[in-house]
Amino acid sequence: MKLKTAEVLALTWRFYRRYVYSWEVNIGFIAALVAFILRAVASGSLMPLALTNLVNSLENSTNSSLSIRESGIMNAILMITATAVIYTATEWLFKPFWNSVAKSIADVKNRVISEMGVSNNLSNVNDLVGRLASDVDFVMWNIGGMYTTFTPNILTTIVSLVTIFQLSPVLGIVAVAATPLSLLIMEPYIKGVEEARQVERSSYSEVIHLIDEYFKGNAEPGQIRDALNKWYRGMTRQVFYDRTYWSSSFAYSLAMPVILTILGIHETERGRLPIGNLVGIIYTSMNVYSPLINALWGICVLGQSLVPMNRIMQLSSNNGKSGTQLAEQAIH
Repeated sequence: MKLKTAEVLALTWRFYRRYVYSWEVNIGFIAALVAFILRAVASGSLMPLALTNLVNSLENSTNSSLSIRESGIMNAILMITATAVIYTATEWLFKPFWNSVAKSIADVKNRVISEMGVSNNLSNVNDLVGRLASDVDFVMWNIGGMYTTFTPNILTTIVSLVTIFQLSPVLGIVAVAATPLSLLIMEPYIKGVEEARQVERSSYSEVIHLIDEYFKGNAEPGQIRDALNKWYRGMTRQVFYDRTYWSSSFAYSLAMPVILTILGIHETERGRLPIGNLVGIIYTSMNVYSPLINALWGICVLGQSLVPMNRIMQLSSNNGKSGTQLAEQAIH
């Protein structure tokens, strides 16, 4: 059985290569990636290790011998300071990224219009305005949003898992083993939201066209009302899938830290895990499953873009194939 997630990723990559790929866009994505890596190290490693060093130093020191110059305490302060510097300095690395996303919107529209000038087999030209005016913007901002959601969160998850394994190999194995459960939440969402977006996007384009025709005296208010009702039905279905995803995600992302905490306390009681390491694991576990769910939400956002990407690629497809058909070729 082919996963919908694979289809979404394949279609997004083909869309990116066809319409977006350029040196300027690539530089923007690389600059953002550097920022995400540094921030993942800061939040997933420096902060939990700082807490670990601080707690272990306090536990091993008496009140009379406690000093801020003690190596563990000083290391903790330096790690926290480094985290603050990293987050502040890396913010400017996102400027070229978002500039490239904005430029891509104009470039994609120009590219589609140029290709349509050669071959235009659309049976419903009324939908053209919605595809160019709305779908392109929707897809490009979603691609940008996916990248800034998926990349930093998945990097934070990976670094945090490594940190937990560093503090306790046993709990690290448990933490890693629980991560695939998140896929059971994501895959049904992508399948359901594609159907909802199919209704929403087509009716949205219809609304834009009918409003224009209404002011020209060529459409009735009842036609607009029917199109808006259709759009509303599509949106309510998406809201349902959104709430299902997030309620399941919160249950998963909050339950796993509790499980790791209970196991960690058991290890500490047996003398296998220092208290400082336990504190570090508890803190780090909060940076594993919540970021993981947020990372997968980036893929879910792409799932919302599956329909509009298809609609855009159909406009300039000379061979009549849909984006989904092209994506299936990319998968195979």
